[in-house]
This record gives sequence, structure tokens and C-alpha cells, in this order.
Amino acid sequence: MFGFGKKKKPKTALDSFITAVYGDPPPPKRANVPEAARLASDELLMGNINSSEVTQLAQELASGPVPYSTHDLALSVALNFFKRQECMERLWEAQMFARLKMVEWFQEGLVAPMIVKSFEEVLYKLYKP
Repeated sequence: MFGFGKKKKPKTALDSFITAVYGDPPPPKRANVPEAARLASDELLMGNINSSEVTQLAQELASGPVPYSTHDLALSVALNFFKRQECMERLWEAQMFARLKMVEWFQEGLVAPMIVKSFEEVLYKLYKP
């Protein structure tokens, strides 16, 4: 009647991640998916990955539960490709420029700090000299 007997579903690891990154309650989904795909393809991956693959991944990630901003989504999409072993050699130069772009977006307040931290940590680990 008043909802006293209802149990809340337990938080998953993804729920905890979303809360840590975006707050409680998290904002509604707001990413412009075509723009995020363009940013990932052109500005982060420097045209080294087929744009249709980038767009497909952006759509897949955007359809999930994470309430990405446009720039958060672009970083997440690009990171997925930077982590792929078969892409690492051709993305070596792009990852340096992507890190600079990430810092620029962070300074402009366009990306969540935890997304930035994760992006940098993964790229440092994978591409360190």
C-alpha cells in the first residue's frame, strides 16, 4: 500500500560506477551520438578507424545504462579502440593527440573527471614508452 514492504533491488557494480561518476541521482541521457562518433573518429582516433565502426560502437554504448555526455561517450568509444591489440600500432600517434584533446575537454568542463582518469590511466599503461 505505502511501499514499506518493497525491497530495493541491490546495486550492481555498474550502478555504483554510474553513481560515482555522475552523482546520485545521475543525469538523464544526453549524449549527441552522431557528434560523439564524429569526435571519436576525427579528433581522438584521427581517422585511423573506419567511421562506420566508430558510429556502431557509439550507438551500442549510448544504448546502455550510462548517462554519457557527448564528450564522455567520444572518449569511451575511442578508448575501446585504443585498447584493441590489433589497433595499437596504427593508433600510436593518435593516442598522444587524444590525450591532449582529453585535457582540453576536461579544462572546459566537458567530461567527467573519473572518465578522464580512466582514459589516461589505460592509455599510459598500454602506450607507455
